[in-house]
Amino acid sequence: FLRAAEKERGESLDIMLSPWTPPAFMKTNEERAHGGKLKPEYREFWAEYICRYIEEYKREGFKVSRLTVQNEPAAVQTWDSCIYTAGEEKEFIKDALYPALVKHGLSDVKINIWDHNKERVVEWARTIIDKETDRMIDGIAFHWYSGDHFEALRIAHELFPKKELIFTEGCVEYSRFDADQLYNAQMYAHDIIGNLNGGMTGFLDWNLLLDEKGGPNHVQNYCDAPIMADITKDQLEVKLSYDYIGHFSRYIKKGAKRVAFTKYTSELEMTAFKNPDGEIVLVLLNPTDHTMPVNIRINGKIIEFEVHKNAIATALL
Repeated sequence: FLRAAEKERGESLDIMLSPWTPPAFMKTNEERAHGGKLKPEYREFWAEYICRYIEEYKREGFKVSRLTVQNEPAAVQTWDSCIYTAGEEKEFIKDALYPALVKHGLSDVKINIWDHNKERVVEWARTIIDKETDRMIDGIAFHWYSGDHFEALRIAHELFPKKELIFTEGCVEYSRFDADQLYNAQMYAHDIIGNLNGGMTGFLDWNLLLDEKGGPNHVQNYCDAPIMADITKDQLEVKLSYDYIGHFSRYIKKGAKRVAFTKYTSELEMTAFKNPDGEIVLVLLNPTDHTMPVNIRINGKIIEFEVHKNAIATALL
């Protein structure tokens, strides 16, 4: 599947790995699920295990550019999970993971901390990143499940402006939401815009492609996805959220810089970027039930247009 994606894209993928749990024998609860902690005596062994995982990807010809330390380290789940405090994650990075990466010639793999909901990115980063660990940590990963918390991203970006801020997970769970295409698409766009304006440097969808049930999922935590594959009929269903994501991924290029803007109303959501070639990209979301007029003033010129109700639009200048 990864090779097919690379062939279609015409270039190598940048892969980010995220451990969800060590093997059961390394954990305090002796099982993969229901939380538990990594036993201190297995920290170095687990770090070696992770390095081997990265090396196997490399042997298959794939580039692993980033790694999170632990998926959702504050969540005890019915599925694969492992609990860390911020202090424990710091110790694991400093004493085991980073030295192991260096030992195996993998120091170019960027370490991202946290990998959980946005509201705690600041406290987690302030606990882990200091003069000793700053060189070991490249970014902060985050999820969307506890709400917007765009201010938390802004504060984290101001405190640690050289660190990446990468969205690594956010799914539309059927246990919390239904399959309303417009609502789900707007949820994606609202979060991406707010995250970008807060300082986000990358967005990874989880999951971009699922089967007709919203899986596979070994604990039946089924979800909606931008693309659903009906494996019984060999058909793909492309959802509206896929097109909404495309307003960002198709036009905001790698290396683009966010540019400042002001807007006349909170009803219209917006972000603006300047691509490396100088092109200005504006993405506007109108989640209201009425058309919104837009007047863009840039370089002494005014450009007028409208964004229809319950619509998203991209302007290229």
